[in-house]
Amino acid sequence: MKLKIQKHISLAFLLFPLFVFAQQDNPSWGKKLVGFKIKPSVGLQLWSSYTFGEEIYNENTDRYEAVDDRLNFQIRRTRLGFKGQAYEDLQFNVTASLDVVGRDVLSGTEGGGNNGGSPKFRIWNAFVQWRLLPGSEKLNLVTGYMPPQIGRESITSALRSTSLEKSWSQNYLRRHLVGTGPGRAMGVNIGGLFLGKNGKFNWGYDVGIFNPAFVAYGGNSVGKKYSPLLTGRLAAYIGDPESKKYTTGHKVNYFGKRKGLTLALAAAAQGETDLFSVNKAAGFDFLLNLGKLNFDGEWTYMWREGSRWKIDVLKDFTVASNVGYLRLGYNFNLKNGYVLEPLAMLVKFNGETGADDEADAAAVKSLAGEEQIIDLGFNFYFNPDLKISLHYTLRDGEPGYAGNGATVNNYFSQSGVGAIHRGDWLGLGLVAVF
Repeated sequence: MKLKIQKHISLAFLLFPLFVFAQQDNPSWGKKLVGFKIKPSVGLQLWSSYTFGEEIYNENTDRYEAVDDRLNFQIRRTRLGFKGQAYEDLQFNVTASLDVVGRDVLSGTEGGGNNGGSPKFRIWNAFVQWRLLPGSEKLNLVTGYMPPQIGRESITSALRSTSLEKSWSQNYLRRHLVGTGPGRAMGVNIGGLFLGKNGKFNWGYDVGIFNPAFVAYGGNSVGKKYSPLLTGRLAAYIGDPESKKYTTGHKVNYFGKRKGLTLALAAAAQGETDLFSVNKAAGFDFLLNLGKLNFDGEWTYMWREGSRWKIDVLKDFTVASNVGYLRLGYNFNLKNGYVLEPLAMLVKFNGETGADDEADAAAVKSLAGEEQIIDLGFNFYFNPDLKISLHYTLRDGEPGYAGNGATVNNYFSQSGVGAIHRGDWLGLGLVAVF
């Protein structure tokens, strides 16, 4: 029964755009726009950081050992993009990335290794957006390689996030949904924006279907059992909308140009694969822009169901976790158009902590234990596309029953190292978008 429903949903996503297109009499597809141009963009995020109190686990002594505090310089993120609108209702966006170049894995910052001795680019986004109703923002189809529309921080560009590092709640959610930190997957999303006549109440929606996490055959297949990832998001905009055109990208600071509140509900569901029997997530997010005040956050609940042998009996189980953040900033307008924004952010992750529950979580590759992040600092904007940030990040975590040597969540694990206690760090960052 479930398989039939999945097939019907998949066919609906495939056939619906063709049905809409068949109803149209649009001569604009015959030729490209006269003024069509490809617009390049470059974004850089450069960091210097100083880490305090990092520790690595020694298996022989079953103890954590301190490493030297350290200064580290890195290219945290690079975004090289091309976008354009070749036809009246069709546009495209392709973005490449070059990240964590020069990073010391024993610094307290997030991320993988330093991208090798010869750094490599990767595709970050690649999608086409088709406005199905000419002249209207109510019905758009977006297809390609992109993050599913769930979790506010996950669908906000890192170069538009206001904390020095993005809220790492996105990492927990992305790994839960698509199995990787970048959080991208091939898929199709249908969404739209409805603007009220009085402009004070507006709403938007997104419904998507995406490839499941590829965990088999060298990361090239979901495995023998297949279920697509289904996502949905419904947002209400009280006051000014975030944009008057439909978009899958978001930001936080509007520098006083928006007076509005966004309230959104989002959910994701996936059926049986080789890894689990059910995978679900549901949560809410918000953004308040009120004059100089910027206040945003999200909270998401995540579940996985599976089965494993317990004392010669195959038993079903459910593991649950939740993650989210709150972030508050305030713009002080200075001379020459400069803006100073003091900011505070709290991130929390709560997973299973009991002995049997953590074993269940490991069986379906769910993260466990607890983690807390506090970010305090200042952003100085020369303009919305150029800022310098000075922040201090405090980290803490609990492994639950797993104890010493556990790698149950981001506080206790670093790729290329293994089990750690992640240190606090002071960071100076530059973001420039051209």
